Amino acid sequence: MKNYAIKTRRIGLRLLEAGDIFDLEELECDPDVKRFFPDGQRDRAKTQDMIYRFVSSYEENGLPCFLLFDLESDEFIGRAGFGLTESGETEVGYVLHKKFWGKGYASEAVAALLEYARKNIDVAYIIAYAHIENIGSTRVMEKCGMAYYKTGIAKGIECKFYKIKNL
Repeated sequence: MKNYAIKTRRIGLRLLEAGDIFDLEELECDPDVKRFFPDGQRDRAKTQDMIYRFVSSYEENGLPCFLLFDLESDEFIGRAGFGLTESGETEVGYVLHKKFWGKGYASEAVAALLEYARKNIDVAYIIAYAHIENIGSTRVMEKCGMAYYKTGIAKGIECKFYKIKNL
């Protein structure tokens, strides 16, 4: 049994650990999953670097990244968590395997993370952004109560930005 930091109706969220390359490698190299990401697919070395960045961010800034698992089947769903943007704002984000798209898992995970943030992250608001053509992700942000506030550039791509108060 996994040691979940957060549980929702269908998802268990476990803190990302340095040794989680095996779960993340397939996710990060999928061209469909990474279609809207500015850095695109990641090979094993880039995925390992990403894991170390996320683990360090948690240790230095208290901003966790979690692995998501289906509570019923124990299948790996994806990853979700927090980070700092280039401008120093706290963002929430996620990446899911294709087989879990369109089934409410992303909204369920983001809603749980926003609840976690209200109790554990001391910032006035949480932001999220997605490529302007990524309608699925913008829908997730809206379902989770985040409000659109601008279109702008993030990591070199045009994105829609959303935010929510973190009180």
